[in-house]
Amino acid sequence: MIDARWISGTALLLLASSVSGAWAQDMERFAMSQLRLSTDPGIATGCARMARVSDDSLKDLRRKIVRSGGNTAVLSFAADDLSMILADVYRCQPPARRPPNVPPPPAGAPPPPPPPAGTSPAPPPAGTPPSPPPTGSPPPPPPPPSR
Repeated sequence: MIDARWISGTALLLLASSVSGAWAQDMERFAMSQLRLSTDPGIATGCARMARVSDDSLKDLRRKIVRSGGNTAVLSFAADDLSMILADVYRCQPPARRPPNVPPPPAGAPPPPPPPAGTSPAPPPAGTPPSPPPTGSPPPPPPPPSR
């Protein structure tokens, strides 16, 4: 006679192993989607070199790059076998990300700070036309008639 606990334990073990395998595949797919590939060595400036891998399949090469711990690779080709892709693998820090819908900061110097509370603003330089009245205020009086 087969014990029901043994069957449920075995089923749970099989389920756990299949779920962890699927999770590992998802993580590898995510890492491969974040992978940066270039033939320009400048892309790896400031990054830590991890390994050098090669393959004749780009899909397999990407998998090797991710498994070696890299997120960036500089590609080149062997002179004697152009079907072989060589990759210098690097681990780079991700760029700082701005939250979505936040515009970049304006160019140029920032405006001067406001005057301290309780002080009057500095008068405008001589020859500067007067500033318009604030919105919602009555219009200025008309100038006196000239004779």
